[in-house]
Amino acid sequence: MNGQYASLLIALPLIGAFFVPLIKGAGKKAVKYYLIAITAVQTGIAAWVFQQVYSTGKPIIVMAGAWRPPVGINLYIGHFAALFILIVAAVSFMMAVFSLRAIEVEPIDKYAMLFLLLMLGATGMIATGDIFNLFVFMEITAISAYALTAYNKTGEAAEASMKYIILGGIGSSFFLIGIALIYGSLGTLNMAQIAQLAGNMNATVAQVGLALVIFGLAVEAELFPLNAWAPDAYQAAPHPITAMFSAFVVKAGLYAMARLLYLMQAVESWGSVLKLLIIMATLTVFVAEFAALRQSNVKRMIAYSSIAQIGLIALAFALGTQSGVDAGVFHMVNHAIVKALLFLAVGHVAVTLGGAEMERFEGLGKRMPLTAFAITIGAIAAVGIPLFNVFWSKLRILLATLGAGYTWAAAVVLIASVVEAVYYFRLVHLMWFAGEGERISEGLAISLILLFLAALVVVIGVYPDYAWSIAQKAGSDIFNVAQYIENVPLMGVGA
Repeated sequence: MNGQYASLLIALPLIGAFFVPLIKGAGKKAVKYYLIAITAVQTGIAAWVFQQVYSTGKPIIVMAGAWRPPVGINLYIGHFAALFILIVAAVSFMMAVFSLRAIEVEPIDKYAMLFLLLMLGATGMIATGDIFNLFVFMEITAISAYALTAYNKTGEAAEASMKYIILGGIGSSFFLIGIALIYGSLGTLNMAQIAQLAGNMNATVAQVGLALVIFGLAVEAELFPLNAWAPDAYQAAPHPITAMFSAFVVKAGLYAMARLLYLMQAVESWGSVLKLLIIMATLTVFVAEFAALRQSNVKRMIAYSSIAQIGLIALAFALGTQSGVDAGVFHMVNHAIVKALLFLAVGHVAVTLGGAEMERFEGLGKRMPLTAFAITIGAIAAVGIPLFNVFWSKLRILLATLGAGYTWAAAVVLIASVVEAVYYFRLVHLMWFAGEGERISEGLAISLILLFLAALVVVIGVYPDYAWSIAQKAGSDIFNVAQYIENVPLMGVGA
């Protein structure tokens, strides 16, 4: 029965998207409320799955058509997938609520369908146990993201979408060729069986195949030099979609990268692929932070900040250690909360005041004090100030990096953090100590969501142990490959 309920995480968004045209006849508002209802139910199912996995300590495995892998396709919802499927659903629900106010451009029905498919694609990427299905879900995510980037129908949106399509197409090609090499060498697409047989691969084929897979996923994961699409897409996309990009779309790509990387750790050339990823990740942090410093649009500035944080997570995953993976997962959770908070608040300002340019934030503390407070909490947290959630995960990543012997990478991250502090505190100063203005209504629903996210940031910052224990279990789910193989009921292996 567990498997049947868990399969709704894939079925519900797909069926929900299919029925959107039928709801359209009832009007624009009906479509928006329908979107809220579907994402609310998805969040409920995801919360139930999370509770099941974390209370029993056992993964939920769904086998399509009751065929055992590797013959059949399976979903694997372990500690990591249970945690991040809940984050995907919860953020989607919050952004569906925000869409009530933020989305006016027609056709709303197309927006709702693409919104649900984006949620479906990210959920599938995280839950699948089959490498080709990972590609299929990645394409669903990517195609939905391309269309949503262009949704506002401006020249900037069309240009951003085109950049995304070109780089995404190149990334998908890399990924597919990498899959072909792995399949040609091992004769299987099931992740658990790939992990079992990885040690038998020819070292050169393994190195090239894994490198192509990493490069392919690096586009979705926004890693330098394959992230040129990201700032434009973040700026041009509808405000709720930007928050979804940062909070979980990019995380799905990062997870897929980490999962495949550790499943194939038995190959001889594994270490050289890790070193390549460490260089890409460190460059991502450095380049993005300095790019953020030059931005005059707050939404674009936070987009670059988000890219830098993603580089930090990729660095943690590339260390090849349990402490690195645990710290990376912890930072994924904290980053998802902080960037959902920041993009929601900045999007709210942009909708209310007509744009996200820096000058519109002057005196925001007087005009929209609650929203300005939320941005301030998010900004302080993003910098890594103690008693806010990001401090703990950033500290653990730095310690894991030093522990793995990459002192130079830790130094680059610290320099980049100083730069990050400069542009975030510049924004905070602008909101509270410059400009004047009269109080503006901020809306009850958005205000409650902002307060909830801000409270999460502070609670995890003051009491990090519970969130850290969850992150450790999720990190072990990625790092402990032997346990992953044992949990998947492969034909002829286990029960």
